[in-house]
Amino acid sequence: MTLLSRAGRTLFWLLLGALVLISAGLYNGFPLVTSDSGTYLNSAVNLTVPDDRPVTYGLWVLLTGLRGTLWLVIFAQGLLLAGLLWRCITVFAPRLQHPAARLALLAGVTWLTGVSWYCSQLMPDIFTAVGVLALALLLLKRSALPEQVLLLAVLLLAALMHSSNLLTFLLTVLGVGAVGWQQGLFRRQVLHRSTWLLTLLVTLAGWGILPLLHARMGGGFELSKASSAFLMARLSESGVLEKFLQANCGPQNQYRLCEFRDKLPNDAITFMWDANSPLNQTGGWNANRPEYQQIIGQVLRSPRYYPLLVSESVQATLRQLTHIGHGDGLTAFRENTNPYWKVGEYAPYELKEYMSSMQNRSQLDFKDLNERVYGAHLLALLVLGALLLGPWRARIAPAAVGLVLVCGAAVVSNALVTGSLANVLDRLQGRVAWLLPWACLLLLAQYLPRWTPWGAQLLARDEQPQQTRMQE
Repeated sequence: MTLLSRAGRTLFWLLLGALVLISAGLYNGFPLVTSDSGTYLNSAVNLTVPDDRPVTYGLWVLLTGLRGTLWLVIFAQGLLLAGLLWRCITVFAPRLQHPAARLALLAGVTWLTGVSWYCSQLMPDIFTAVGVLALALLLLKRSALPEQVLLLAVLLLAALMHSSNLLTFLLTVLGVGAVGWQQGLFRRQVLHRSTWLLTLLVTLAGWGILPLLHARMGGGFELSKASSAFLMARLSESGVLEKFLQANCGPQNQYRLCEFRDKLPNDAITFMWDANSPLNQTGGWNANRPEYQQIIGQVLRSPRYYPLLVSESVQATLRQLTHIGHGDGLTAFRENTNPYWKVGEYAPYELKEYMSSMQNRSQLDFKDLNERVYGAHLLALLVLGALLLGPWRARIAPAAVGLVLVCGAAVVSNALVTGSLANVLDRLQGRVAWLLPWACLLLLAQYLPRWTPWGAQLLARDEQPQQTRMQE
């Protein structure tokens, strides 16, 4: 088989994989949207930097949708994810050679975890997992230079898609490096220092590249204009803001928030988005940014708040780790909603499809899916524990153990970042939680047959000399 025909065959299977990964969108009848999708579509249509999120996903929508169809946007997401998953099978489950078997494994993780419901959204959430997969392939495999450059580009793209990804990827790289150093993974060449440093530099570079991109597009040199408002909302939910205002509201140090110190919202979402919240009654995030930045700075410089901050961060992280359900935010967005208006602006000829989708007819039900997802995640954790801590540990390649380490570090880092700095939401954790079941499936595909009586007999047969085998 020539190189060209092999490439064409691989592309065919990847296209099928992409269709599997956007099957939720196909089932829905249109790409899925949330309340935030309209903001991203607006940045694609008008090339403006949103106040509360990066412009990068808007550029992705503009480039992949070709300003004609939103189906191409999620198909491009599916194709990118399929390529990374396919490469993971090649690296971590090489025994699975036949393309149909690989596609079946990809379909299996889609059915078990519901990842398609994230891949099919007009949202950047799927890029958190995309970046983690690229990171795993970079750290655990010595790739040729073209592949390494491509994976680094994917990692950087994923980091720029959402401001939380910048910190999540940085914590993941640092966490993997710390464990790798302590467990001797660098010494045993499971992790390579040069590649680890390169990924660290790329993740750090994103912190400068994103503000530069925003400045170039007229949005100012900053990650997000609303970051102080999000942090203040989190401080309000945790009780830190109330404690601060009680200590500092007086004739010598007045803040506009002081008049709300006895009626702060119970949760961060209400603080950010409710029309009657302190934030919105005092002019929004731009009007309050100087005051919020001053309060946040004082809190961070005051050790007396540290025990409460640490306690709330640990508690939010643990809560976030359990929030892996689907359907969060996937309600109907019909006439007079931001997604409706922006879909009409970007792809007016698809507005009828959008309105007749199952989502906009309120016909999506996630109860059965969520029950299956919770069961799949629990089973995956039990299986991974048995594989890595049981008598079969010595048979598993160090790179496969490293894959579990990278995925686990990313899942915890994502929970820490989103839970501590934003909100505890199913959507924010579900976007990466499926990576551990995926790692579990790869290990089973590669190693499970070896432990069965049939597998042992097959291996013994394979080890016989060719001449003996022919005599049989």
